[in-house]
Amino acid sequence: MFKPTPAVVAALRGLVPDDDLDAALAPSRPDLTDVLLQAAARHRDLPRTLEAAAVRAACARLGERHGGHTIEVRVPPYAATQLGFGTGPRHTRGTPPNVVEMDATTFLDLATGRVYFADADVRASGAQAGDVARVFPLA
Repeated sequence: MFKPTPAVVAALRGLVPDDDLDAALAPSRPDLTDVLLQAAARHRDLPRTLEAAAVRAACARLGERHGGHTIEVRVPPYAATQLGFGTGPRHTRGTPPNVVEMDATTFLDLATGRVYFADADVRASGAQAGDVARVFPLA
């Protein structure tokens, strides 16, 4: 869940339909995750405020859908989340055995389906790191 901030809402105005944004803001506990992913799908070069918000929201969604401790997905400097796939080594301290790291643009391209995992510029280490491919796209 991504809670709206005035800066993010202002930056979203004009990038996504007002009806979609207003509908996301209407509930008592608004969540802008879908609207941020929609903005990322429509516009590849988001302002830094929106890029950071979209990455954090997408990482949170990724963690909600595939939470666990087997693989860590990192999108420096914005976010990281741990995913679980079957049985694997549990990360307890230090660097986890399975790490997938990418820049924000690549992460949003994967999350929105603009790029396939096999074609993305991703740094992966560990035997199970490649399993992350099956979680994309998120939107």
